[in-house]
Amino acid sequence: MEANVVVTRSIEIVTAEIHTIRDNVARVMMDGVIQIGRRLEEAKQLVPAGGWLDYLDRELGYKPSTAQNYMRIARELGDGQVSLSGKTAQDYFGALGYAQLLPLLGLPEEEREALAEEHDLAGMSSREIQALVKERDEARRAAEDAREQAGKVADEAQGMRASLEKAKDELKAAQTQADERSKDAQANAETAAALQRRVDELEARADEPRALTEEELAALRAEIAAEQAEAVQAAEARAAAAMDKLEKAKNPAAHKVNFLFGELAATYDRLRAALDELGQTDTDTAARMRAAINERMEGWTV
Repeated sequence: MEANVVVTRSIEIVTAEIHTIRDNVARVMMDGVIQIGRRLEEAKQLVPAGGWLDYLDRELGYKPSTAQNYMRIARELGDGQVSLSGKTAQDYFGALGYAQLLPLLGLPEEEREALAEEHDLAGMSSREIQALVKERDEARRAAEDAREQAGKVADEAQGMRASLEKAKDELKAAQTQADERSKDAQANAETAAALQRRVDELEARADEPRALTEEELAALRAEIAAEQAEAVQAAEARAAAAMDKLEKAKNPAAHKVNFLFGELAATYDRLRAALDELGQTDTDTAARMRAAINERMEGWTV
């Protein structure tokens, strides 16, 4: 008699069978969704214009959004192409159900595959996958904003560097101009100092007594001669007048005295005026001449 064989099933065995069945069902589910999506694409081309929504409701009981999701899953995940990693969409997402696939629609292929590599999508609910996608989108936008901000900062830095270089050039030009002005100012100061020294020298020489030149002496002699000629003429006129008076008075001695006195007074006045005029231009010469005249006239009595 053969003995009955009793196989003892452990929790590990049961769990493994559940995983296998679940994965097979999920793979069938994804494949079924893709097949339906492809046929919906075909049906949409065959249904008369304007009858698509009625067809979905009457023939299939689908909402337009449901049909659209099926077709998107077929377009994005059902091409069967092998990615650069050597895997197909079925390898990455074959274990996901319809609701789990929806949050992945619209993502670039490389981002969907990165999520599948980094997370156990099959063990996550559709809400968790949606939150994961949202978090990834926010991170991507933040990275894009950061890159954009970095670009702006780089542009601003470049602009600031350009402004700095321009400011350096302007400063250098200003310094060059300032140096030239400083040199001009120094040259002007030196010229002014030289002119001031010349003025001081001329003023000092102007205060010094000097001998008359031959030209000045000749001019002075001519002026004195002219004055003497004028004095002689005036004296002659006065003498003629005095003689006339004396003739009338019949007193020759009085006539002579009056004539000589007039001559002496006129000559004295001209002499004093000439000495005063000479003293304005040559005080030393005028003083010497005045002293000589006084010495000559000293002791004269009438």
